[in-house]
Amino acid sequence: MSFHFPLQAVLQFRASIEHQQELRLRAANQQVARVSHLVELVKTRMQELRVKGSQQMSAGTTAAELGFQLLCETAVTQQQKELEREVQRLQRLRDEQQKTYQQARRQRETLEGLRDRQLREYQRDVKRHQQSLLDELFLMRRSYLKRG
Repeated sequence: MSFHFPLQAVLQFRASIEHQQELRLRAANQQVARVSHLVELVKTRMQELRVKGSQQMSAGTTAAELGFQLLCETAVTQQQKELEREVQRLQRLRDEQQKTYQQARRQRETLEGLRDRQLREYQRDVKRHQQSLLDELFLMRRSYLKRG
């Protein structure tokens, strides 16, 4: 008779849930990384606008060009602030997903621990039974040899 864990279906279900939560966590991490990268791109664009503005100021520029430059910088600054708020929101969601994943993992590990403990008990019982059979065989053989 082989070992059978009565809660194997539940363990597989918990492992499936853990896997789903892990995939969601990976997706959340990717979203945070993607938006963080956009923030860096916007910062780079802002730096480029400032350098260009300084160069235009040195070379001489019109008030309209300066106004347009200021308008561009304001728009880029606003975009950067919005992206930074989005990064913070995504980080909060990722942190919540991390907690959900850890909980699913603990639940699976708990069931695995129970299964492992039951497997060890089963193996111990099998060894005891085998030893009992060997002892009985030894005693039968000894009894047979005494008679013979």
